[in-house]
Amino acid sequence: MHILDEELYQAGMAIAACPTAPCHEAHVRACLLERLGDLPHVTTRLDEFGNLHASYEHEPGAREPFRLVAHMDHPGFVVPREGEPAANEVHFAGGVEEKYFAGKAIVFYHEKTREPLGRAVIEGTSFSGETRRVLLDRAVPADATFAMWDLPPARCTKRLFISRACDDLAQVSTMLALLRLLALGGARARVHALFTRAEEIGFAGALAALKTREPLAPMPTLSLETSQARGFARVEAGPVVRVGDRLSIFDSRVTHWLETAFRDLQAARPGAVYQRLLMGGGTCEASVFHRAGIPTGALCVALNHYHNMGPGTALRAESISLRDWQGLYAFLFFLATEAKPLRVADEAVAERFGRLEEKALKALKAM
Repeated sequence: MHILDEELYQAGMAIAACPTAPCHEAHVRACLLERLGDLPHVTTRLDEFGNLHASYEHEPGAREPFRLVAHMDHPGFVVPREGEPAANEVHFAGGVEEKYFAGKAIVFYHEKTREPLGRAVIEGTSFSGETRRVLLDRAVPADATFAMWDLPPARCTKRLFISRACDDLAQVSTMLALLRLLALGGARARVHALFTRAEEIGFAGALAALKTREPLAPMPTLSLETSQARGFARVEAGPVVRVGDRLSIFDSRVTHWLETAFRDLQAARPGAVYQRLLMGGGTCEASVFHRAGIPTGALCVALNHYHNMGPGTALRAESISLRDWQGLYAFLFFLATEAKPLRVADEAVAERFGRLEEKALKALKAM
């Protein structure tokens, strides 16, 4: 048994079954379009760079609209088509240390089918700058375009969701499940979802989304991630309000709005918990939108075995806490349907500082 809402569980298992790699997200995108199709009040579109935009809007009233962002790729292997690669050569796209490769098995795929096209074992690597050559024990299948680590299918234990690609397919699933929950329940809300491509090779989809012919609607933008459990971040301690990453400190007004909503949720449902942390182990898509001048915040859940890197040189499936994941999903529904607007949360801060200022001036003049 698991504790996940059924929509979240079904979304998580369906998306986790989709093979993906940077610039090879077609299976994830197709699954999203299939499960979002024909939902009431939901519209979808592809931009010219292949990012998927989905919007739910139904009688939102004064509720705060916001955008969620998650990426559809995971570090993986791509079959080179330029130059003169060896018959047994692939290139790795993403951040995994070179020590993890030798002797590991990979599985080949193509955009036209989710079925594996074959397997191979890594015999050697040659990493130089941005080129990460990987040599295999056999030729690449003729139709293959990308590959992933050969790891077991996704599953739930009593505590964990275990998958070859929690980063960031778990949060893609969160967004899918949230849109379905809103739509099937006829909730009064306005939520946009941006499913981006090729984050693992330098935020390609997020950067491209800022340059599309149809500009992004102005609204608070929240990056959703599964982020490496390190420092103060703890698995099973609740979802994380991420105040920043290795590059940026995000919009303090948006962060305060998220914290206000979490405290209000806790008042209504005392079992809700969350963490407030920097999560400085890496850079996330929030930095892209923040540096573009968009009001930006971030939420995440702590991740075990980041990018499949286990102890020593062992490869491992990634995993996240079911409790953390369900907590984030429930919070996002509350944020969309019940939370105070950002403006109201911001005004409360201004009023507090106004009172403090008046008190301070009186106190200091009297001295």
